[in-house]
Amino acid sequence: MSTERKQEIEDRAIAWCLRLHEGEPTPAEQQALDAWLAQDPVHRERFTRVRRLWDGIALDAHAPELLPLRQQALAAVQAAGRRRWTPPRGRVAPWLAVAAALLLAIGVTLLLRDRATLYETRVGEQRAVVLADGSTMVLDADSAVRVRFSDDRRDLTLERGRASFKVARNPLRPFAVTSGSSVVVAVGTAFSVERLSREVRVALYEGHVAVLRDRGGGPAAQLARVAGARQPAEQALTPGRELILSDDAPDAVLRAAASGDRPGGGQLSFASEPLTVAVQRVNRYNVGKPIAVAPQAADVRISGVFNTGDTDAFVQGVVAAFPVKAVATDRDILLTLRRDDHTNSAQNAPLATGSQKSSALR
Repeated sequence: MSTERKQEIEDRAIAWCLRLHEGEPTPAEQQALDAWLAQDPVHRERFTRVRRLWDGIALDAHAPELLPLRQQALAAVQAAGRRRWTPPRGRVAPWLAVAAALLLAIGVTLLLRDRATLYETRVGEQRAVVLADGSTMVLDADSAVRVRFSDDRRDLTLERGRASFKVARNPLRPFAVTSGSSVVVAVGTAFSVERLSREVRVALYEGHVAVLRDRGGGPAAQLARVAGARQPAEQALTPGRELILSDDAPDAVLRAAASGDRPGGGQLSFASEPLTVAVQRVNRYNVGKPIAVAPQAADVRISGVFNTGDTDAFVQGVVAAFPVKAVATDRDILLTLRRDDHTNSAQNAPLATGSQKSSALR
């Protein structure tokens, strides 16, 4: 196909797009459009492409980088609207050339925006973000989320840490958050996703979500074990509950979600957590020396509620309530079993294996 022919098809697609923006076409115009679209598959492809670009103007109407282009495009449409609408034949009208140039600029901008955008926070930092679709996202400390929006999907990837989402409802554009092999799909709801070394946690605050798991054969519905029975996680997870999806177990574990333990909530809540998991979460807020856990203390389980960022209180509470001591080194604060408890294996075997649940920290 010659360059001139391609340009003619592009021009006509733009003209039809601008005409439809002005309002419902007349029966004769609709018949002419249908005939043109059926004439050649290329016509429909170009028309669809132009409509997507124009829809992108409305979708991201308030995006700073698109606002000037959108204003110019609307001005071109209004100027064109004062003329009689006919599909272009022969020489391109000046207003159509302007509209084509603006749509090209918008298309380039949207193409760049369609590339995944990475949102990150540092240790101890939290961040709230309003996404292009109106959804809100709160990143916990030391977290990263990659966002990619397209015409028919809203895809996010939690690369590390934790984030909560208040999803703008749009049934035609699923909102999916992927972390590892787990996928959480929502339409309009509020939830959080947390990624740890060996597990992913999904807490639901309102609405409902579908939880999928990819074990090599493509995403499939995740199952949860509740009172010894297996049921779909989508049914089991209700507002105020949390699913824990472990790399080491086929079924998710369901438990109550702590009300203050969410990004921006100011608290970290532990319910019989392995010390290594608790330390991993505490370190996101720890701007001082990081906390490390010795292998022999890794499975000590703790429970309790702490203010985020209060590392000293966490260390003091663990040392006071458990057979654990803190050793300060040049690099970190090492939590390890106290020597007397470590050598007395008979007395401390339950702690070492994690089979005994500890009392709550005060």
